[in-house]
Amino acid sequence: MTKGRAKPATIRDVARVSGVSVGTVSRSLNAPDSVRSATLAKVRAAIEELGFQPDSRAQNMRRRSTLTVGFVVDDIANPLHATTFKAADAELREHGFSLYLVNTSGRAREEADAIDMMQHGRADGLIMTINSERDPTTLKRLAALRIPSVLLDREISLDVDAVLTDHAVGMTQATEHLIDLGHRRIALITGGPDIRPGRERVRGFLEAFRKRGLPVPQDLLRANNLSADYGFREASALLQGRERPTAIIAAGNRTLTGVLRAIQQQGVSVPGDVSLIACDQTDLARLYPGPITLIDRDIEEIGRTAAQLLLDRLGEGRDRPAQRISFPTRLILGGSCAAVGR
Repeated sequence: MTKGRAKPATIRDVARVSGVSVGTVSRSLNAPDSVRSATLAKVRAAIEELGFQPDSRAQNMRRRSTLTVGFVVDDIANPLHATTFKAADAELREHGFSLYLVNTSGRAREEADAIDMMQHGRADGLIMTINSERDPTTLKRLAALRIPSVLLDREISLDVDAVLTDHAVGMTQATEHLIDLGHRRIALITGGPDIRPGRERVRGFLEAFRKRGLPVPQDLLRANNLSADYGFREASALLQGRERPTAIIAAGNRTLTGVLRAIQQQGVSVPGDVSLIACDQTDLARLYPGPITLIDRDIEEIGRTAAQLLLDRLGEGRDRPAQRISFPTRLILGGSCAAVGR
């Protein structure tokens, strides 16, 4: 500290004396390779002149160089991702980080590019979902990842933190509810086996029939994709079939959009002609047909937890074993289900 100074120098003092921004001083301290040599020399001269000592707590965040966290998703049109983003962003901002959104449109090449871009100086950590847990390109990039990351609702063999949902329990409850209403021709439209939500929802669906000692309607099981187009195409085919289902479980936010479009196009009434169950409390699910019976979970808490796991990794928990935190699901009854033949 220089003579006559009553208080220790701050990072703002260094920025003022060196004529650069506070962010540039931060990068000079934490990622000097990202700063021009002339600018770095000015910042270091100011630090020496002022006797500036970095905050030891900030120094503990060894990777805190950009104060940015990447948020990589496969489909930003999914309202689930928007809610998760807002909750994670609020948590991260309290600790001085900003969240940078990348939408990959579910393409493996774009996922790989996003991971490369983020870890090469763009971000200190990643919160992400991936389109497939089996894609070799994405898995190779994740295995080589040099910054902390948290996966959203995906389960892979790598040592990485993850925030998961117990989809199977909610799906079993939903299917049993329909069985109790007399339904046997129950259709399930959901994601494929290459992602955890698809596998777990199918598992819960099958478990409900097993517990009741009933045969599974295999011809009504459509588990390959979560897109609106897939939901529309499969629901249309089911509703046009000779022996159509008496109930449909649209297990995905975008899936529901397609299923509802098919229901309207076919002139089918809910719940008069077909009972309907969806997932998550989106605006669409709450409003149509007032409201839909839902398999629900706390999306905001999932976002906050993902941010907290990442912050822990950026701080004192960098070398701890990977954590996988699972959130429960529950069935919320609405007005979209009725007894068979009512």
